[in-house]
Amino acid sequence: MPKHLAELLKDKIKLYEHLGLEVMELTSLSVRFRVSLEENLNHKGTAFGGSIYAAAVLSAYAMVLHGLRERGIATDNIVIAKGEISYLKPVEEDFEVVCEFPSAQFAANFYERLTRDGKSKDIITVKVQTNGDTRAILKGTFVVRMD
Repeated sequence: MPKHLAELLKDKIKLYEHLGLEVMELTSLSVRFRVSLEENLNHKGTAFGGSIYAAAVLSAYAMVLHGLRERGIATDNIVIAKGEISYLKPVEEDFEVVCEFPSAQFAANFYERLTRDGKSKDIITVKVQTNGDTRAILKGTFVVRMD
């Protein structure tokens, strides 16, 4: 992750440093975080649902933020307007959070709407996985506005 983006996440999203996550991949089209189970345990010895949700939202935020910076769009006004998560199976080990735009064209349209209309809103899907097995899926409606 570019250092300025890591610093921005640490500065803007205080939870970032407490989730025990490591950025494995970050592009304007996809993000992959590795998240420590140890930092996110619940009383059952599995990952806390709130931590899973937070890591998923943060991955989409990071991807969109990187896309804004890459395109020279000067805003960090990114919010999740609605988030629905399905917890499919318990997470019993370190896990990966994978966020991807469906296609490069989808991403281009997302950012074009923002520059044209001053606002862009769309659903971004995030998968939480262990060893390639999907454990949870977040479908979040993300809104970006020009300041």
